[in-house]
Amino acid sequence: MKINEANRGDIFSSFKKLKLTGMMESYDEILSTAIKCQSSIPFALHELLKSEIKTRKLKAIKTRMNVAKFPDHKDLDNFIFTGTPINSEQVMHLYGCGFVPTSRNIVLVGGTGTGKSHLAIAIASKAVREGFKVRFFNLVDLANQLEREKLENNVGQLVKQLEKVDIVVLDELGYLPFSKNGSQLIFHLISKVHERTSFIITTNLIFSEWVTIFHDKKMTAALLDRICHNCEIIETGNESYRMRKRKQPFEG
Repeated sequence: MKINEANRGDIFSSFKKLKLTGMMESYDEILSTAIKCQSSIPFALHELLKSEIKTRKLKAIKTRMNVAKFPDHKDLDNFIFTGTPINSEQVMHLYGCGFVPTSRNIVLVGGTGTGKSHLAIAIASKAVREGFKVRFFNLVDLANQLEREKLENNVGQLVKQLEKVDIVVLDELGYLPFSKNGSQLIFHLISKVHERTSFIITTNLIFSEWVTIFHDKKMTAALLDRICHNCEIIETGNESYRMRKRKQPFEG
């Protein structure tokens, strides 16, 4: 295969106009390899197109990760299941993201530092890489945001945004209290989007204790009905994951 180098500038100009970043970045390497191996023009074109597809996929993942607003990066590569009550098979099944199309929810229950947030972010991050839209909230921050929205006469704005999201992560239910008004607004949000959106909730409270956060027994019962009718429960126990991981190198 022969390439007229005189046309390189025109080709790159076309790449820029069409925003074919992946093709532009891989052009020299792919064309050089194709010439060296005497590959056909269709083969080289296919390699360029594959490079463009890969670049666009990575950009889309990066964009969705930014929109998700995870507080930090977590995955399952270094997560230690040994010595915990966590069902690793259940977690790995959910990590496959098959729960998302059916709007199935996940509730992670356990003591402080037992890996609930780590697992929630890891599963949600995998969903982002699989093409799903995710939004992460600390639950108290969400309550405060909804109350500000109400004060600014913008009630329903966040609900409309989350109706387009595949997974909403609600972290740290029960760690800090929020107002009765905030609990009502969270109930309203969940009620509006739960049939089309999966929720991943982390909490240190068993279900019977949720009323201490949401204040009203009937509303709490209705909320639990919406969350639990299509739900996976992951129990993480009470021993701190961080302390266990710190001790592990010294244990025989």
